[in-house]
Amino acid sequence: STAVTKNTKINKFPRVMDARTALAGLAGAFAALLVHRMYRDHVRRIKMRKILGELHKRIEKLRLTTEDLLKLAETVNVKVLKREEETLRRVASARKDLSRVSPQRARFLLRRGVVVALVRGCLWERALVSDEEVKRIGVAQVTEMAKWGEDSEYELNYLRTIHADLARTFPHTKGFERKGRYLPRLEKVLRAYASQDKQIRYVQGMNSVAGLCCLSATDDAQAFRLTNALMRHPGYRHREVFGRGQGRDIGFPLACQLGWILDRLMEKYHPKLSVHLNKTLAMMNCPKGMFSGRNVGFMTLKWFLTLFASVVPPPVSLHIYDLFVADGHVAALRAAMLSIADVESQWLATPVGDTKVLQPKLWHHKADPDGCPSEDLRDTWTRDPWALVTAIRASPPSVEEFEALRSEYAQLQAMKKTAS
Repeated sequence: STAVTKNTKINKFPRVMDARTALAGLAGAFAALLVHRMYRDHVRRIKMRKILGELHKRIEKLRLTTEDLLKLAETVNVKVLKREEETLRRVASARKDLSRVSPQRARFLLRRGVVVALVRGCLWERALVSDEEVKRIGVAQVTEMAKWGEDSEYELNYLRTIHADLARTFPHTKGFERKGRYLPRLEKVLRAYASQDKQIRYVQGMNSVAGLCCLSATDDAQAFRLTNALMRHPGYRHREVFGRGQGRDIGFPLACQLGWILDRLMEKYHPKLSVHLNKTLAMMNCPKGMFSGRNVGFMTLKWFLTLFASVVPPPVSLHIYDLFVADGHVAALRAAMLSIADVESQWLATPVGDTKVLQPKLWHHKADPDGCPSEDLRDTWTRDPWALVTAIRASPPSVEEFEALRSEYAQLQAMKKTAS
């Protein structure tokens, strides 16, 4: 039994050794795995450090580049601000110099087309407004006058018409779009003028005239002074275009006068076209005279009521207004004669009796009733306004011829009143 026990103990050692070897092997494997993971993490940390270092370098480079760009932008802004300040200083200096020129000199500059948009209002004011009125009517006075329109139903009716016309005034021109910066000024000017002109108050079409004054003026007060002068200045009295008729009188007395003069000019300078159009009118039982008599309200109101402001784009009509301020309503007649001369061949080729001649939009532009007077004049009216100024100045009538025809019209009106 002792021998058997010894053999049994001797046989246990290999088993113990096998377990220890297995445990040692597992421990070694675990240690190797742990070392491998640690090495892998170490490698990853090294790579991450390299990546972070590279990112840091790029970020630092980007920061330096951003700083350089900010410094450059600041330098550019400073230069731009200096240029703007210099421009404003020069404009202010030019306005100050022009505010001292005589009305005759201002009209001369306007007539020659020597006009920059930033000083247009100043030149118009020198030609139209007296120094006393400039001192008397300021922004505060215009703001006070513009409170008119809410005290009675009578005033509210005019105010509703003004509000409706605000949206129709040069809707495609920058500053006159919805919530545009010129619309509050235009409303203030129209209400202020309506408070002063108790006979007419407001008539549709005044918004176009006042709109161009707002476009040219430097502030609300100057816009009102220009509008008021164009309407009531003894040399212009454009308000008479908007006069209302009574009974069988169609109204628009100044428009009727200009239409009659335009027909006389047609007979003299475009006799074939005048005869051709009058034949068409006779066949349609319309009164003789394409632009006068009963036809004045149909054919020429877009020309004379707004002085072409509702016919051509505002940037172009401003040049027509330059000539109007310089020479008065003779400039509007010259612009009309230029338009008629341009479409003469087109209408002479139209058969007698063709109703197209009584469609005003075709006298302006085929596709756009608010566009240029004709397709042929589009380049002149849109691309080269200086050529337009020259062409209008070269068109009839002369000032002497205009005054003679106006006197003749006045005599005819006096004879009609005496006969009635």
